[in-house]
Amino acid sequence: MNLQIRNLRKTYPNGVKALSGIDLEVKKGMFGLLGPNGAGKSTLMRTIATLQLPDEGSISFQGIDVLKEPLALKALLGYLPQDFGVYPNMSAEALLDMFALLKGVSSRKERRLVIGKVLELTNLTEVRKKHVSGYSGGMKQRFGIAQLLLNNPSLIIVDEPTAGLDPAERSRFLNVLRDIGIENTVLFSTHLVADVEELCHDLAIINSGTVLLHDTPTNILQGLAGKIFSKAIEKEDLPFFHERFSILSSSYNQDNSLQIRAYLKEESEGFERAQPNLEDAYFIALSQESSTPINRLT
Repeated sequence: MNLQIRNLRKTYPNGVKALSGIDLEVKKGMFGLLGPNGAGKSTLMRTIATLQLPDEGSISFQGIDVLKEPLALKALLGYLPQDFGVYPNMSAEALLDMFALLKGVSSRKERRLVIGKVLELTNLTEVRKKHVSGYSGGMKQRFGIAQLLLNNPSLIIVDEPTAGLDPAERSRFLNVLRDIGIENTVLFSTHLVADVEELCHDLAIINSGTVLLHDTPTNILQGLAGKIFSKAIEKEDLPFFHERFSILSSSYNQDNSLQIRAYLKEESEGFERAQPNLEDAYFIALSQESSTPINRLT
């Protein structure tokens, strides 16, 4: 069964509305949750992981009422928070053995088997004897995935896992996620559009605790076909174009001119059609003033 989230709301004591009626259905595979910092992504992740309660709403997974049966969900859950702490002066192998024991794997033989499996899956077998405290950032994130796989979870939540990783470590980490997303439901939260573009077959964009867009990347890009345009301009002309067009982004060309991307309903003189990408959709969704959830961009 799918992960179903209905009318989830959360307001913190300081008055910040972190979740404003979230409705989502997450199917098996990689699901990307996109949004800027402060959009409510981490609050949603912690709530699904039963680490905090919402003010109202419901969550269900495989017939489990998550808010009423948190222990039943935890048996099926693997969670990698945004800040994953590790114990110093312990090897990956020893630390995983401790985690496996805490997760109820009492047989030493069974623990050795499962630890060997998760180390191989996360490409950490060769460094299993090294202290995790000495791992690089990418290796620590892969170790985080290894520990959450110890109980063979069917629902996996990873919150901003590639933040701060260099390109090589990011690539290795995303490859690990891609492998585990084949047979599991993986909810992948990030503010990096490129991560979702590489991994996910379904996505939602949220901001201010509200779902702005929920669709597949294929449908999103089809909906933007013929509506994204590009033009090279002088830097000092950017305010002029911002006043008259829906400018999504800009980048410098080698001659120090600006290359702007615009969302236009019809052709405009001087603009050339450009191939849509998910970053275009992200900026369009964030610029929308309506708080009504939509299925596709128009």
